[in-house]
Amino acid sequence: MPTINGLAQARLASATAPTRFDRLQYFPKGWETCVAQFLELFHRFGYIYKPLSGGSWYSANENWKLPDSEILKAIACAHPKFYIGCRAAKTTRFAVLDIDQNSRYHNKQSLEKLLQCLSQGGLSRSSLYRSSYSGGWHLYLFFEEPIASLELRRQLFKLLTLNDFQVGKGQLEIFPHPGGEGSMGLGLRLPMQPGFAWLDKKTLEIEHERNKLDATYALELFLDVLDGDANSFEDFRRLKAQVQELEKRKASASVHGRGDRVNNVVPIRTDMKDVPESEFSDFVRGVFHRLPPGIIVENWYKGRLYHLSGLNGPSQRAEAIECVGHYFFYGDPSRDLPALGYGYEQERQWAIDEFLHTRNNGQSEDINRGRADAYAQVERAASWRPADKQFTEPVKYAPERPISWIRENANRKTDARKRISDALEGLKKTQRSFTTVELQKAAGCSRETLYNHADIWRQDYEDLAEGFFAICTDEYNDVVGAGSAQTQPPTTLSNPDMPPGRLAARRIIYEISMRSQREQRQAEKTAHASQRASESCWLAEVTSLTKTDPSTLSVEEIKVLLVILLGYLALAPDYDSQNTLQIYISALKEQLSSVLNGPQLVVRPP
Repeated sequence: MPTINGLAQARLASATAPTRFDRLQYFPKGWETCVAQFLELFHRFGYIYKPLSGGSWYSANENWKLPDSEILKAIACAHPKFYIGCRAAKTTRFAVLDIDQNSRYHNKQSLEKLLQCLSQGGLSRSSLYRSSYSGGWHLYLFFEEPIASLELRRQLFKLLTLNDFQVGKGQLEIFPHPGGEGSMGLGLRLPMQPGFAWLDKKTLEIEHERNKLDATYALELFLDVLDGDANSFEDFRRLKAQVQELEKRKASASVHGRGDRVNNVVPIRTDMKDVPESEFSDFVRGVFHRLPPGIIVENWYKGRLYHLSGLNGPSQRAEAIECVGHYFFYGDPSRDLPALGYGYEQERQWAIDEFLHTRNNGQSEDINRGRADAYAQVERAASWRPADKQFTEPVKYAPERPISWIRENANRKTDARKRISDALEGLKKTQRSFTTVELQKAAGCSRETLYNHADIWRQDYEDLAEGFFAICTDEYNDVVGAGSAQTQPPTTLSNPDMPPGRLAARRIIYEISMRSQREQRQAEKTAHASQRASESCWLAEVTSLTKTDPSTLSVEEIKVLLVILLGYLALAPDYDSQNTLQIYISALKEQLSSVLNGPQLVVRPP
C-alpha cells in the first residue's frame, strides 16, 4: 500500500543526484535568442503536468512558478517524469484549436472546411501538428504581436459556432482558455514533447517526427512558423469585422425562420423557362405572377405550409427541412419574405435552423433531446440548386502575370542566393559553428527567404555543428580557469590617469551597490531558510500522519484523516510531494469505499 514514509529519502536522493539537466547539451551557445523567444510564449503560473507513465493531468499550486529548465527539459524530450502544459496569460501570441482523435472533425474534409472558415474570417495562416501519440491535432494560429486572450477566444468561438462547428470537449476546443470568475481556465500541452509531429495540412502526412530530431532543429522548425507564417493584428481586426457581419446576417436570416415580416423582397427574374404544371401551380403563379425557373411547386407549397404551422406530427423533420429550404430559396412575395437564392446558402442554413428551433412543436425526438444530428441534413438542404444549375462549374480566371514581374522575381531570387552564399563563405572562414540567426543577419534577408534556399547552407551548417564541440579550444568551454586572454572582459578604464574625485565617487557607488547586493543576498538566504524549515515541518507532520496502512484504520479514523490530509495537500511544497500525498489519499478513499459499499454482516433474529 502506497505511503509517504520514504518521501524524505527520495527528496534527499534527488537533491544529491550526481547528474542534472545540462542546458548547453541540448541548446548550445548561440541559441540564447531562439530559446528566449520560445520561452516568452508561455505563462509560468498555474501550470499543469501529467506523469509519463500514464494517469491524468494535475494542476500545480497557482503560486508555483514554472522555471525555464522545466520547459526546456520538456521540449528537449528529456524530462524524466512528466509532460508539461501551461495556462493562458492575459495576452498571447498564438491560439490553438484542439481536435481529438475521436472527434467528428478529425478528417480531411472537416479540416478543409475549418481552414476555409478561418481563411474567410481573416486568419489564412495556420500550422497543423500532431499533439501526442494519441493522434489528436493541434492547429496553431500564430500572431505577429500579443493579442488579448479573452477577446481572441471570444472571437474564435463566435466564428466557429456561426459556421456550425460544435465547440466542446472531445470535439473542438479553443485555446487560450483563460477562464474567469475564480477559475484559472484550462491548460494546454506544450509543443515538441514526446509524440509531437509536424503534419502536412493538405495530405495529413507526417513531415517530421519529434523523436527523430535534435532539440535545436525542432526548435528552429517551430520558430520558423512563428516568425514567417504569423497573422498580423490587421488580420485579427478582419476577424472581428467578419464575426460582426455574420452575426448581422444570422439575425436577418432568423426572421425567415420565425416567420416575421420584412420589407426587402427580392424580385425573381422574368426571363424564365416553363415549369411543369401541378395542382398548386395556379396558387404559386398567383403569388409570383409567373412561375420562377427551376421551382418545384409541390415542395414550395409544402414548405409554405410547414413555415406557417410548423411540424404537426412525427417523422416530418426531413421533409420539412427539404421543403422549407426550397421555400426560402424562392421567397414568398405574398408574405414579404425575400428570396434567399444564389449566394445566400449560409443565410438559408441559419433560417432553417431557426425554423426547427421555434416551429418543431415538440414533434421531433432528436431535437427534443438536443442531438446535433437532428440538424445534419440542414447543410445539404441549404446547398440546393435547380436541376439546370447543379452540374455547372464556375469559370476560374487565372490572370496572366506580366513578364516584368517574372523577371523581377528571378532577379530577386538570384540576388538572395548570392548574398546567402557570400555570407556562408564569410562564416565558414571563422572555422566555428554558426547559428541561422547569424547567417540571416550576415546575408541581410528574412528568415523565410533563408529557409527557401536551405540547399545552399544546410549541409555546411550541419557539418560544422557536428564536430564543433570536439575541436573547440578552452575559450568555448565552461571550465574553471579555462578562459583565454581574449575572453576576459575589457578594462573599464579608458584613461589610466583617473582624476582623484572621479575615483572616490566610483568607490562610493561601488560600496553602496555591494551593500545593496549583500542585503539582497541576506534576504534571499533568510527566505530560503524559512521555506526549508516550512518544508521540513510539513514533511515531518505528513510522514507522521501517513505511516499507518489504510487497511488497518476504522471508518471514523479514515474520515478524520482525509479531512486533515486534504488541508496538507493544498500546502504541498512541490509537485513531487503533492503527487505522493495524493496517492495515499486515493488509497484512503478506496479503503473507505470498500468498507461502506462492501458486503455487510446480517444478524438474524433467534
